[in-house]
Amino acid sequence: MTTKPVLWLVAGVACVALAGCEKPAVEAPDAPNVCFHIGFPKDQPPKFNIIKKDVPSLEYCAAHLDALRIKFLSMGSPRKEIVGAYNGTFLWSTPRGIRISRHFEGPAMPFLTKAPDGRLVIPSAFEVPRDRNFSEPQTLPDNLPEKKK
Repeated sequence: MTTKPVLWLVAGVACVALAGCEKPAVEAPDAPNVCFHIGFPKDQPPKFNIIKKDVPSLEYCAAHLDALRIKFLSMGSPRKEIVGAYNGTFLWSTPRGIRISRHFEGPAMPFLTKAPDGRLVIPSAFEVPRDRNFSEPQTLPDNLPEKKK
């Protein structure tokens, strides 16, 4: 009967010791109102490159990051997804939209999605029917804001 508490104590100490051996997670810089692109050089820690300073909100940083992703693609980059950071929050720009998370590892939730014309909008801005037929041309919903000219 006295061996069970000792085993639990040894198991607890082993768990704490293993947790201390874990690689440190990538942390987003918390510089206020600065939008970063994160580069991952081979055999080096991540590099945070400033895209733009004095960015007023997370949405603007997401738009700048998506524009950078499209620019990289136009220059021949094979990467379809790039990672950025804004005020301590990670952003992933993909062809389908922007995802965000407070942590680099783990799940990220949708933040902005691509409208059929390529604009970034909130996910509930347009309705996607369940029986969507991808062979037909897609039309824009009537409730989207107009493009700036």
